[in-house]
Amino acid sequence: MRVKRLLKAGVISALACMVKADSAILTDQTKELLARVFLALCDNPKDRGTIVAQGGGKALVPLALEGTDVGKVKAAHALAKIAAVSNPDMAFPGERVYEVVRPLVSLLDTQRDGLQNYEALLGLTNLSGRSEKLRQKIFKERALPDIENYMFENHDQLRQAATECMCNMVLHKEVQERFLADGNDRLKLLVLLCGEDDEKVQNAAAGALAMLTAAQQKLCLKMTQVTTQWLEILQRLCLHDQLCIQHRGLVIAYNLLAADAELAKTLVESELLEILTVVGKQEPDEKKAAVIQTARECLVKCMDYGFIKPAS
Repeated sequence: MRVKRLLKAGVISALACMVKADSAILTDQTKELLARVFLALCDNPKDRGTIVAQGGGKALVPLALEGTDVGKVKAAHALAKIAAVSNPDMAFPGERVYEVVRPLVSLLDTQRDGLQNYEALLGLTNLSGRSEKLRQKIFKERALPDIENYMFENHDQLRQAATECMCNMVLHKEVQERFLADGNDRLKLLVLLCGEDDEKVQNAAAGALAMLTAAQQKLCLKMTQVTTQWLEILQRLCLHDQLCIQHRGLVIAYNLLAADAELAKTLVESELLEILTVVGKQEPDEKKAAVIQTARECLVKCMDYGFIKPAS
């Protein structure tokens, strides 16, 4: 209630003016106090739109970059809370959005608490979905090793947030190269996450795998070599009762079929062909349109190879 009253009274505008004040007045201790106030005001997601509208996003950036270590962490956490739920173009207009990346990446440090890690991942997911330039900035700030580590995390929410962030980051060429490199378990982990019971993790992992196999043909073959469970996991995706997950599974199947004739033969000789046939023969339905269309494209690819004959 007190926060709402303060926001209504225009506290953000007052704080923003203080941030812009003469640097002689604005000591590091004052900056830390301002950061603490901002973080308290950002606690409720419903208030963050008001904070952005009053210029809070812009005011937080310098607080996250300069001052005491505690103050910078508090300001970075407030930035993460805003970045997680706001349109970055509105919250951090112009070039300022690129300055937000480093404070968010700093919160991925394992010495930070779980909530800071989680909200930083949510913020980076939102930013990485905006543009290639932002993905490049996130990559250059060396966020990838931390994002990958959280994908191994036992904590469900952290693992989900990291996998969703990776789903956006795989669009960047240098991230794809990390998956192509030998001597690591990145691709294996992603395939195994597609077999998880947690549907949000499964959806994000399948999305990342669909984009990787579409962008890099070599990963289609590599995917079949990293774990013996790959085919079973792929079949489960293609039969999933969540349409978005099922569609991503079918896109992966199409990418594998299109990549290599021998690999396509392996798929056709498995139960996958029956799955594709059943899905592709469904009556057209607006909700299932993308799923049915992708299954049919898979079957057409099988016909192109001569593995199956067109229905007479």
